[in-house]
Amino acid sequence: MTNGEPLPGRGEVWWVRVDKRRPAIVVQTDHVRDPRVQSFLVVPLTSRLHLAELPGSLRLDARATGLPKASVANVFDVQKVLRSDFLSAVGKLSTGDVQRLAESLRLAFGL
Repeated sequence: MTNGEPLPGRGEVWWVRVDKRRPAIVVQTDHVRDPRVQSFLVVPLTSRLHLAELPGSLRLDARATGLPKASVANVFDVQKVLRSDFLSAVGKLSTGDVQRLAESLRLAFGL
C-alpha cells in the first residue's frame, strides 16, 4: 500500500491481517491520513452475534459492512494494524453507523 494505493479511511471496512485474516473498521481520524503514517487503529468485526449484548458493542447488518453476514463491532478490542496488513477494502459504513460506532468507543474509553 505504499505505491500510491489509497490509504484506509475512517468508517471503511477492510480485510486485515492481525492474529488472522479478519474484517475490521478503520476508526482513526482522517486528519492523520498521511503516507508517512504506517499504522491505523481499527475495530475488529466478529460474526459472534451474542457479543452484541455487551454494553458498547455495535451490531451491523451485512448491508452496512459489505460482508456476507451480520457482524458485531468489538469496541473492546481496538487494534493497531500496519498499512502492509490491510489486504482489501470491503465497504464503508454510513455516516449514521460511524456516529454510532464513535458513541460506542466513547462509552468503552470513558470519553
